[in-house]
Amino acid sequence: MADPLAKFRKGTSDKPTAVNLPQEADGLPPYIAFEAKDKIKRLEIRRVMGAYRTPAYAYLLDIIFDGSHGTELVLLYSFMMIKIKGENLHPIILALQKGNCDFIQDFDPRAFAQPAADAARIDHIEIIVKGGEEEPTG
Repeated sequence: MADPLAKFRKGTSDKPTAVNLPQEADGLPPYIAFEAKDKIKRLEIRRVMGAYRTPAYAYLLDIIFDGSHGTELVLLYSFMMIKIKGENLHPIILALQKGNCDFIQDFDPRAFAQPAADAARIDHIEIIVKGGEEEPTG
């Protein structure tokens, strides 16, 4: 018998992630721009060509975005700034505002299958650390 409470237990999720989704026909995993969960303390920033970062939500000072366009987003911390460019970023912005965005990741056609046209897609993540220098991307 299936566990009816499994989706509510810690460590389980009924939402698909890049890890547990099947491979696409071209052999690449599907692209997922972000995932929202409850009780998140840190935002994981996954870059295809760069180091991952996990800043705490407690240090997030401001979220700056381009209104209804949904193509640009800036996360402002006291020690760094994260510039995000893409398409259909509205769901990501909402998850960040609520503090329940678990991760964001940029799209690379060499690593992921092409997302649907109306899906959220992050084309570029730029991390600028305090002092103005951009963090290396690999």
